[in-house]
Amino acid sequence: MYFYKIVQSFNTFMKKVLIITYYWPPSGGSGVQRWMYFAKYLSDFGIEPLVLTVSEKYASYRQVDEKLNNEVKNIKVFKTASFEPLKIYSLLTSGNRKKGIPQGEIKSENGNFIVAVSKFIRGSLFVPDARKMWNVFAFRKAKEIIKNETIDLVITTGPPHSTHLTGKRLKKRLGLKWIADFRDPWSDLYYNRDLIRTKRAVNKDKRLEKKVLDTADLILTVGFKMKELLAKKSTDITDKIHFIYNGYDTVLFDRIKTEKTNDFEISYIGLLTENSPYKTFVQSIKLFLKKASLDNVKLNFAGNIQQSILEYFKNEIPALRINYSGYISHEKAVGLMKQSNLLISCLPETEQSQILISGKLAEYMATGNPILSFGNSEGESSLMLKKLHFTETCTKDEIEKASDFIFKIYEQYQKGDILLNNPESELIRKLSRRETARQLSDFIKQFIEI
Repeated sequence: MYFYKIVQSFNTFMKKVLIITYYWPPSGGSGVQRWMYFAKYLSDFGIEPLVLTVSEKYASYRQVDEKLNNEVKNIKVFKTASFEPLKIYSLLTSGNRKKGIPQGEIKSENGNFIVAVSKFIRGSLFVPDARKMWNVFAFRKAKEIIKNETIDLVITTGPPHSTHLTGKRLKKRLGLKWIADFRDPWSDLYYNRDLIRTKRAVNKDKRLEKKVLDTADLILTVGFKMKELLAKKSTDITDKIHFIYNGYDTVLFDRIKTEKTNDFEISYIGLLTENSPYKTFVQSIKLFLKKASLDNVKLNFAGNIQQSILEYFKNEIPALRINYSGYISHEKAVGLMKQSNLLISCLPETEQSQILISGKLAEYMATGNPILSFGNSEGESSLMLKKLHFTETCTKDEIEKASDFIFKIYEQYQKGDILLNNPESELIRKLSRRETARQLSDFIKQFIEI
């Protein structure tokens, strides 16, 4: 009882920040984790996070991970209603209000009139994104929270980047300090090229992006190359743009105990779409199998993998054991990462490929397991991996190089050796979620006195 009173007394002196985020538990997927973990650890540094999000009853996200609620059960959360056009799209295309919600891109389906119309509506009418209707509900609730809770700072995170418009409006109306966090690009987002967009819509998107960058007191993002991209969008904003890498949770990693199986397990975990160099991935596996035994090789997929891609793998390598788990909880995903012998990353091929970092990269690195990444060899993801021993990055044309790396790891497995990158290295230590929350707290303290 005495300890509880001490904690309560301490909390009364903590400064409060309001985090406005569309993705929050029980939402699953990579989009929820950055701010879920920031919020989990901010109180360690004298900052109390309050969260404003959309109720799961109204939200248009496909994946649900109820276990994530345990990570944030002590955080005060406010939820609102919303109007979600993507649910209508999902119902028309799949007969289900959740199943057909696109993750990333709207799939190209030749001759599908509904999809074609949807690409135009989404690209030209819903600017910057199809979740912009939540702003009305978010702004109204945010004003109420700020009044009742004595908020010192507002933080918005996107995608959906329309969330930043709520932050901009709150700053204008109430004069609060405001941090805008970019987990992905805005106008340069790679799947924008798959939409049908008028010139007017494209210009409006860029104009809104620039207004947010100009108005926010601080811009955060996920890497230094993304920072450089955003800095080019406007003049005289370089000094207020900073980055904090996505990380991994040491508490979760310590809790999950796994052992290697008898198989040589190659695992891909996350989102895999037609924009990714997956054909290089499958061809490198085919070439590797000419030197290895099919008997003890297993390929695992978990996450949102397009069905056409799975079929391509099965058709190209019919004798290979392929296990597709679909979407699994974050806890199970980390378990699969840890038990694997080789982890695969496959980043989309885009004009801005140098900025891309897989949301799972820090967790991949924290397992200590070897990593093969398909993508830009000069990109930020590749530069991070080069700091570890048993990693390789290959472009879409480097099939033989990729195959050789897989075989190198396989040979050590055959000898009974397990190749591990050092999970205790300084680089990986700095990627712990508590450490990244400390970095965030330093930025927050620029605007509030603690």
